[in-house]
Amino acid sequence: MTSVKADLASLRDDCFLLWGNDFFMKDDCSASEQSASEQLESLLLALGNKPISARGITALARLHVNWIDVQAPDQMGDSEIELTLWTAQPFPDLHEEPTDGWRQHYRADMEVAVRLSEALQAEHLAFAWRPVVNAYASASMLYWEARPDVLLHSGQQTSLTPEVFLPCLQRLGLTRAFDRLVVRQVIDALRHQPLVQLGVSLFAQSARIDHWWASALSTLKSSPELASRLTVEISDSMEFSSLQSVRDFCARLRSFGCRIAIKDFGAGRGNLAAAQACRPDIIKLEASFLRRARESELGGECLRDMLTLCGHLAAYVVADGVEREDDLGVALDAGVQWVQGNHLRDIKEPSRPALPTSSIHRSLA
Repeated sequence: MTSVKADLASLRDDCFLLWGNDFFMKDDCSASEQSASEQLESLLLALGNKPISARGITALARLHVNWIDVQAPDQMGDSEIELTLWTAQPFPDLHEEPTDGWRQHYRADMEVAVRLSEALQAEHLAFAWRPVVNAYASASMLYWEARPDVLLHSGQQTSLTPEVFLPCLQRLGLTRAFDRLVVRQVIDALRHQPLVQLGVSLFAQSARIDHWWASALSTLKSSPELASRLTVEISDSMEFSSLQSVRDFCARLRSFGCRIAIKDFGAGRGNLAAAQACRPDIIKLEASFLRRARESELGGECLRDMLTLCGHLAAYVVADGVEREDDLGVALDAGVQWVQGNHLRDIKEPSRPALPTSSIHRSLA
């Protein structure tokens, strides 16, 4: 930092400190209509919405922002300023060692992420809704899970499926902005459908209390009638990097009235630790358990054992992966009460959730 009166300090090539000014108000400051966290959320969105192009490469920035209480720079000595700058630096979320071919993998993933960002900026987000139903009475609905799709061209069927773009975002550490957008759209759907129960899936790396979630958490806190109809699913497809962060995130949502679910349970490591940390209301078994139960008696025993285990961890246990008619029979034989899968799209339901009228494209499957 060349001057104590400067507004912006460069800590590293990828880390900057913006000294406080009149734009950023404290949470308890009546002069500001937004909280400090919501203003920082707006800053994240403004900086992260537009890809950066340099040397023939276009990429999205992975952003982190926070604020700390300090004295004005002109009231501190050099050593105090240096300590403040050091304290303000965030620690990286991941400590990955480059592997062979990492550059090609990174560019391939980033190309998908940039295409996704451009489609989202054009408001080409679409939703399909996957019901979680009672295996014994399909008219009994637990909730509808939002499945996002992104149309690459308005009015056409060409799309980026979640199976393609979500792993790319996860490897790049860019899930927060996308998960935030999906949650806000699902909250809007709850607001316009006062009788429906909806669910939304988040990656574990997004499940932490930070400024990306400021406006969504504020809405859920002030609208318990919305929070009580929202189920937040935490994907367990990868090992949880910080159980404490996920625990705090789930506890905050639960205090607002939301239900918590662990998705893809059994697919990764640390399942029991994740369940103990999140204290879920719902556990959704990974689809392979039902598939293996269909194929062999050993698979059926494994499914029954998992149901017994999960029954001690959550009030509701869901078997995902119902792809054909006989899967329902397999699930019933094992004692499954709640099921989900593509086959259930054909089940006729009394009503379907719809997003509010806007320029965002929608599809209900």
